Amino acid sequence: MSSRSFKSIYYHIVFRTKLNEPYLKDRELRNQVWHFIENKCKRHNFFLHKIGGIENHIHLLIYIPPKTSISEAVKLIKGSSSYFVNKELGGDDILYWQNGYGVLTLSPKNVPFIKQYIENQEEHHKNKTIYNGLEECEDENILEATKTIR
Repeated sequence: MSSRSFKSIYYHIVFRTKLNEPYLKDRELRNQVWHFIENKCKRHNFFLHKIGGIENHIHLLIYIPPKTSISEAVKLIKGSSSYFVNKELGGDDILYWQNGYGVLTLSPKNVPFIKQYIENQEEHHKNKTIYNGLEECEDENILEATKTIR
């Protein structure tokens, strides 16, 4: 018997910009932030399955190793990405995130649905085909989301 453990936990994490301001309205800036987050995740051994969002929020489908808490991972991603935009890019763009976040755990069978949902964020918002529970960070909406994707 092996002493190694196997863990397969998928998280769908959503967080918004402060006051829902459209800090990420510029597509080029958004792409730079996504790329930065992808690299940050790699450096910390998080497996980022998908990243997406629109001008005022971000979705992550991610695996976080058990040694790192979800709150630590989100704090790292949010803090480093806002620092990257506000200090390292040195332009006029600013980025502030809200204090909280929403998180759902997913079974492997729901991963393709969430991946596609994240990939098509702009279309969902444009066509108003969003799932509120997958967009919000409020407790009651997260509970509703679990019913939606089952």
